[in-house]
Amino acid sequence: MSFVSPEFALACLLFFPLYWALADHWRWQRGLLIVSAYALYTSWVPVFAAVLLAYSTGVWALGRWMQVARSSHKPLALGLWLAGSFLVVLKYYEFVRESFQALLEGTGFQSLLPVLDVVAPVGVSFFTFQAITYLVSVGRQSLPARSWADVLLFLSFWPTLFAGPILRAEHFFAQVDAAQVGRPFEGWRALYLIALGLVQKVVLASWLAAQVVDPVYKFPEQYNSASLVAAMLGYSLQIFLDFAGYTAIVTGLALLMGYRLPVNFRQPYLARNLSDFWTRWHVSLSSFIRDYIYIPLGGNRRGWARTQWNVLAGMFISGLWHGANWTFVAWGLMHGLGVVVLNLASRWGMKPWPRLAAQAMTFGFVTLAWVFFRADTVPQALQMLQGLVILPHETAGLGQPVPWPPLLLILGLVLGLSHWAQALEDWCTDGLQRMGRVAACGCLSALLCAVLYLGPEGVPGFIYYRF
Repeated sequence: MSFVSPEFALACLLFFPLYWALADHWRWQRGLLIVSAYALYTSWVPVFAAVLLAYSTGVWALGRWMQVARSSHKPLALGLWLAGSFLVVLKYYEFVRESFQALLEGTGFQSLLPVLDVVAPVGVSFFTFQAITYLVSVGRQSLPARSWADVLLFLSFWPTLFAGPILRAEHFFAQVDAAQVGRPFEGWRALYLIALGLVQKVVLASWLAAQVVDPVYKFPEQYNSASLVAAMLGYSLQIFLDFAGYTAIVTGLALLMGYRLPVNFRQPYLARNLSDFWTRWHVSLSSFIRDYIYIPLGGNRRGWARTQWNVLAGMFISGLWHGANWTFVAWGLMHGLGVVVLNLASRWGMKPWPRLAAQAMTFGFVTLAWVFFRADTVPQALQMLQGLVILPHETAGLGQPVPWPPLLLILGLVLGLSHWAQALEDWCTDGLQRMGRVAACGCLSALLCAVLYLGPEGVPGFIYYRF
């Protein structure tokens, strides 16, 4: 069930009054959260819920074992190995098998790895990383082992279950233990974020996908260089509006439940370099890789050369985390190599560029890298890039013309409003509060009608549901 479907809206109308009515009864409210999460997960594929239940129970048992065996690192090592193996087998086994088979094709040998017909549960990358934060926190004794129900709640918390943001166990349970959850928190801000997310995702991102991006990526050979540039630019905007819109929606829903989610976006297209970009884009993932991969590998503590290797390793894992495809590996390595080149230039004394020039250069590089992220295969990505620098063949330009005016308008809105995003949020939130409930609800209802009118037919999917 999608978070922008009519069925989900109806479910929320039934869920929230009951949830708020149980605000003084934490165990019942926690039970409602768990049951609703598993019901929502079951609406996708029922067996996914059984997998999540078994996985969460295993994580809980490992946490209890760590609590008992405080002086031993074996439970933590086993837990991390099992979590990693679970993700690798479900998500990457076929990728490894097929890649190994392709490598052996020219040698006359065949891979002995058997074919496994398995489908990875939706959101497996997200709840696996959340489980790792719990196991590490308990193993380091910075968090006591939680009850079975608490672990079920943490790993199935439905606002973040399908596409994040990635929760940290300590941050989540600190909110639970502070007894501040259960009632709406910053209600007008929550409604503003939900409305903003609907506009970003349902209207803008969906239009970009249908009118600019998908047609060109489907038949890139039929389009000229200008159309390819438009599709690349359009996807940069689409993926930001899609993922930031989704994050805004679930952040608003969590606030209505009394929970604060971690910040996942800090206006990434205002970044002045790639390192800055990764402090702004998908912050919950980039900070996880920093804290649980980059720093344990040594971070910047073992010399300059080792630091660059650690950067490449972190970005390689970031790319592969998004999917079992060489396109994601190429995307991650492009960003990693870009950071290394910038570090090398800084080491050689290159001074920072002026702000606008640095932002334009960073946005241009990120846009080119998104080509590999969006393409189905590496050859398709190379075909898109090749179309920018060679003369178009005789069939080029037969595709539908790209609507440049609305594309540039959306680009101007995204880049222009990014500078004023926080001020706009504060102004709208204060405005809704000053209107009073009746006028504010009328305004939000009118906006919802506009979203339904301008949005696509059917229920649009979210890009990050794939990961």
